[in-house]
Amino acid sequence: MPPETDNLQLEELFQQDQDDRQKIYDTPAAVQGLRERDTARRRRLREMIDAGEVRTKNDLFHAAILLHHSEAGEDFLAAHRFAALAAIMGHKTARWLMASSLDRYLMSLNQPQIYGTQFEYDDGAKRYELKLPTREYLTLDFEKKFLGVPSIQERLQELNRHLTEKRERA
Repeated sequence: MPPETDNLQLEELFQQDQDDRQKIYDTPAAVQGLRERDTARRRRLREMIDAGEVRTKNDLFHAAILLHHSEAGEDFLAAHRFAALAAIMGHKTARWLMASSLDRYLMSLNQPQIYGTQFEYDDGAKRYELKLPTREYLTLDFEKKFLGVPSIQERLQELNRHLTEKRERA
């Protein structure tokens, strides 16, 4: 039976990750700094995993987010597994992460997304766009709603609205 106490160090790494994602990275040096901080967080996460310190649904979700922000297919697959476990244990937000990490993993294999959760910034258009094609036809009618995955159009509007808000705050 997993413990009921969340790993506070992992929660802190998760919060650092989320704080980092509230900033605008508009230079190569800034992007490189983010990647280095992400790598350091994943290195510490791996130590926690090896020590058996990732055990609650919140720990699994936090670990999945850190792995999701990697650039390696094996990390996306681990993020998917951890998100699935967290969701099974009752973490509702982990449902969305299950879908998103699966899409990232498929893309790392040069395969189309299933859910359409991955977007990329288009420098020329100054907005986000869908990254690679999708195979949404493979999803069940209720699946995206159950997983908390918005439509592609809704997500694009949200991403671009957040981008505008970040620019206005900067």
